[in-house]
Amino acid sequence: MLKNKKILFTAIAYVICNIAIVSPFVPLANILPAGFGALSMNSMAISLILAARWRIVDRIMGGPDKSYVSHRWLGFFAILGALLHWLLASPVGSGVIPMLSESGEEVGNVAAIALLIMTLAAMVKKIPYHLWKASHILMGPIFLIAAYHTFFVASPLAVGEEPWILMACISIIGTTAWFQTLLRHSSPSRLVKVVKAIPFEGGIDVTFKATTKLPTFEAGQFATIAGNYARSEPHPFTIAGGDSNSRRFVIRSAGDWTERFVKNLKIGDEYRLGRVSGRFLPQIKTHRTEQLWVAGGVGITPFMAALEKMNSDNGAKVTLIYCIRSRASSGAILDIEAHAHRLKQLELIVIDNPKEGLTEELLLRIMAQMDSRAKLYLCGPDGLKSRVITSWQAASKTGRVHSEKFDFRDAIGLTNLIYIGRPVLEKAREKLR
Repeated sequence: MLKNKKILFTAIAYVICNIAIVSPFVPLANILPAGFGALSMNSMAISLILAARWRIVDRIMGGPDKSYVSHRWLGFFAILGALLHWLLASPVGSGVIPMLSESGEEVGNVAAIALLIMTLAAMVKKIPYHLWKASHILMGPIFLIAAYHTFFVASPLAVGEEPWILMACISIIGTTAWFQTLLRHSSPSRLVKVVKAIPFEGGIDVTFKATTKLPTFEAGQFATIAGNYARSEPHPFTIAGGDSNSRRFVIRSAGDWTERFVKNLKIGDEYRLGRVSGRFLPQIKTHRTEQLWVAGGVGITPFMAALEKMNSDNGAKVTLIYCIRSRASSGAILDIEAHAHRLKQLELIVIDNPKEGLTEELLLRIMAQMDSRAKLYLCGPDGLKSRVITSWQAASKTGRVHSEKFDFRDAIGLTNLIYIGRPVLEKAREKLR
């Protein structure tokens, strides 16, 4: 509930800021139409900037997963602003170039309809991933159409005013980001070959090897995997281990691409390994603080890489709670148990029935023995993470909670939208009574 309130507050503040930026520069009657237009344009532009995956932007956002979540929220604000602007706006003045003002209004209608269709399509998870991803490329042209509308339609916002300059700058950067995204498929990747493949219930433990040295990685980071053919879509997976020439991944069948990957993979297959990213970095050095690691299913992969790099020492204790449905479906249980035997600083707790075994009572008992400033690292299903965070707060722990979200197509959770929409619906019902 606390997280939802924070999301609601941030969403409202973002909308108000966009309206406030234009309000001193337009007549009173045009504040809302202009403000919602600015909300839509700025949201689309920033969304394209986040999608470009510039390292400095990912670092500012706290990791690529945070960028993806914000990207999806901005898509929601883009369509919200576009629809409200479409309903409220009317031509004012003659426009920057009078002869183009009428066409500016027409293309604005096209952009609003196209944006609505694309946003709805992005939220339908039944659409195959490759089609969903390909359709996202169309967001660039839609943005360019919207930009044409913004800067050439008859508008109360004068050319050269601060909001006009701000949107122009953001639009230029957003367009640049979109072109960079189009070129991403030509970005450097390494050819790797499958040298080891161990299937387990619902997934596969695969090791790739390259003939040359691969870029270094930190425990907890991920890399993209793509087929070795033209226009193959790269997919991100957390690195489970490896050395200078190899990378190990534990991948579960959870979608159309991974289902084919797990089913058809064989020794000798060639793939393309993309760049390393991610800010989910468990502390493994001797001078670390005390930590609680909680993994669910293949969420164990960042911790596998961390354990592989750790040496037995007298540093702060690390407690790992590993939640599995069964040993057959874990894909890594033997390795984790071997690390627990090797590392004296590690306490391993295996829960083979998370829904019943990982109770609040057990979590509070574990957390009560930890330092109040201990850090929490979570990787697994949202339900598991929510339960652990609730207990963490109940245990009055002040240490930072680290978590990454890789369900990029569900970055706006249905529960978030329901929470935000419920107060609006309740107010509407009150007025109708």
